[in-house]
Amino acid sequence: MKSQIKILILFLVTFSALFFYAQSPTGITFAHQLLKKVDLESLMPQKNDSTMMEMIVEEKIQPDSTSQRFLFVGDSMVEPLAYRFYDYCKQSGDTMYAVTWYGSTTMAWSGETLDYFMDQAKPTYVIFCMGSNELYSKNLKTINECLLKMKEKVGECPCIFIGPPNIKPDEGLNDEIAKVFGKKGYFDSRNIEMERRSDHLHPTNVGARTWMDEVAEWMTSDSCVHPLVLNKPDGDPSYRIEHIEVMKVKDKGRKLNRPRS
Repeated sequence: MKSQIKILILFLVTFSALFFYAQSPTGITFAHQLLKKVDLESLMPQKNDSTMMEMIVEEKIQPDSTSQRFLFVGDSMVEPLAYRFYDYCKQSGDTMYAVTWYGSTTMAWSGETLDYFMDQAKPTYVIFCMGSNELYSKNLKTINECLLKMKEKVGECPCIFIGPPNIKPDEGLNDEIAKVFGKKGYFDSRNIEMERRSDHLHPTNVGARTWMDEVAEWMTSDSCVHPLVLNKPDGDPSYRIEHIEVMKVKDKGRKLNRPRS
């Protein structure tokens, strides 16, 4: 019984101490020691703490300013885009190899043709642009496998994918491209307003310049996985370039004209 009373008294003393401690604005003195209160909010990082913000904010990737050897490959969309991109390369001191394979698909580019041009061009940066010939394909599993093979063949070389400029919803092609190349490795062309030819799909030369200017701006920004320096060209645009390789689906594509910087 006595032990129970002692426990009760100890409990009342402890409770009283905690009560007075809670009421005190600074703390209480116990056994010649001041028990101070700690403001938990003061220990938390403040919203306007610039040092903490610098630690949280992801470090921006600086655009690569070194000279590049671009390999720009894909379907018939590549040719008009390459004319404009060639001017960017000329303005920026880069070299461009371009191969436009009419009627080609992701399956066509997942084979040995890509190996051949990778070996010939020895690029430092690869740009893919295709998909217009398989916009309404529902065989997404095969498309995904082909895209993965293309990326595997490129290896460690920086690469991006310019999506097709379809004006009608596809069957999931663009989603597969974004899935394989990542949000920052894929340029979505579906919302680009550009002048088009009578087929309502291919851009005119003017439309291609509009499209490529949008792509180039993206390539220099943090939105791109491999940003680089590209100087916007001035002067008259180029329309005939010696080192654009043009192939049809039946062609083997075993030729690459000598590049001109």
